[in-house]
Amino acid sequence: MPITKPRDGVAINYEIHGDGPPLLLISGTGHDLGFWSGQLPFFAPEFRTIVFDNRGVGRSSVPVPGYSLADMADDAVHVLDNAGVDRTHVMGFSMGGHIAQELTLNHPARVLSLGIHHSWTRNGARLKKFQETRRYLAENDQRVALTELSMLALHASAYYDDHGDEMEAHRNFLLEQSPVNAGWIGQLEACIKGDTYDRLPQIKVPTQVTCSELDVIAAPHLSQVIHERIAGSRLHIMKGTGHVSLMEAPEEFATLCLEFLHTVTTAPTT
Repeated sequence: MPITKPRDGVAINYEIHGDGPPLLLISGTGHDLGFWSGQLPFFAPEFRTIVFDNRGVGRSSVPVPGYSLADMADDAVHVLDNAGVDRTHVMGFSMGGHIAQELTLNHPARVLSLGIHHSWTRNGARLKKFQETRRYLAENDQRVALTELSMLALHASAYYDDHGDEMEAHRNFLLEQSPVNAGWIGQLEACIKGDTYDRLPQIKVPTQVTCSELDVIAAPHLSQVIHERIAGSRLHIMKGTGHVSLMEAPEEFATLCLEFLHTVTTAPTT
């Protein structure tokens, strides 16, 4: 697994799977590059798929909190530079979807198409309170409570009840392998402060927006706002899944993404 040279003291761990047009995948809060493991069998046969650990998690650097989503987007561009990729299709999930917005807004020449999945453009009162509560738990080293609150919000109720072994594995990851407290705090603060609402109309690349009807973190109305502010974007609401639909319905999610990507892969790539 390559690791970038430090940029402003931050080195980013990444992996590349498959070959074809480049596709950059950006993970959500508290999750490393393994967040996309269920999607790689679908994407890697057709795309040079790049996954990475956001700062604060996995094998990437854990800087002092106080950075922004734009800083994390710059990390993603640093990965592209290190991998020798000029332009790429970009997909981000949850916090990763917000980072993907910043990447596209701040580095438009690097993005061929954009997927904003189960994300938001600014915090509403409920989402902000959820993130602030998780930050409080991280600040006070309440690891178990942080994990359980996250688990209850990430998964749809029926899926949670019916997949005990998977829930236990996800819970163990959050307890033992997700960011140290400083990583959680830094990522959550970036999420709380992030706001791309006024700039979204500047996005001109083909854009797909997805959400889930049972998502209690990034509810569908937040994706509807994104869709309305990016001209020509496509919105799809998944049925019967919670926030992490890419885990709960991996094939359905991948099929939606591939259908979109197949319509935009005629653009030149590096």
